[in-house]
Amino acid sequence: MPSPSGVPLDRTTRLRRAADVLAAEVDGEMVMMDVEKGVYFGLDAIGTDIWKRLEAPATAAELADTLSRDYDADPATIERDVLALLSSLSEQGLVEAC
Repeated sequence: MPSPSGVPLDRTTRLRRAADVLAAEVDGEMVMMDVEKGVYFGLDAIGTDIWKRLEAPATAAELADTLSRDYDADPATIERDVLALLSSLSEQGLVEAC
């Protein structure tokens, strides 16, 4: 799935949080605002966990590997779900390839 900049995301695309996104944790969930667009976004508890892990740049494969150690789920399913979330965040301009 392409990002806004046209870079296709796959399991090896290294991503980081976009610099202009304000984020705060509220009751265990992340609330983010794209300052430029003036739009709010929210992540559930697992999405918040992934966002926190993106404090340092990472790939979907790396995130899925560490998440599979913490959550009892099929690693392939975790990787697919992580890639879907990262693609969505990329489409919204919340993460970017690096």
